[in-house]
Amino acid sequence: MPIDKRTERRQFGRRSVFKSAVIVTSDGRRLPGAVVDFSDAGARIKLTETAAVGPDLELEIPGDDFVVKCRLAHSEGVYIGVKYIKPPRRISWATR
Repeated sequence: MPIDKRTERRQFGRRSVFKSAVIVTSDGRRLPGAVVDFSDAGARIKLTETAAVGPDLELEIPGDDFVVKCRLAHSEGVYIGVKYIKPPRRISWATR
């Protein structure tokens, strides 16, 4: 019996991680969660609760001093997928 595998469509390989993160919506809401996988082009985030997020947002990973502007790629329950739309920068640089 063949195993039904999903075809990988990502241009960049993903890496499984578990890092504390914050999603900052365009209206300024800060939604806590965790990055569960990561690539050079985007990430999958598990939010602490189901929340409606707009198309544009920022992903902050404070432990890595990392922030990047993103576009929502998909949403399923407490999980969202984002695609980076600008190069990442350091959170500490943005607060200066």
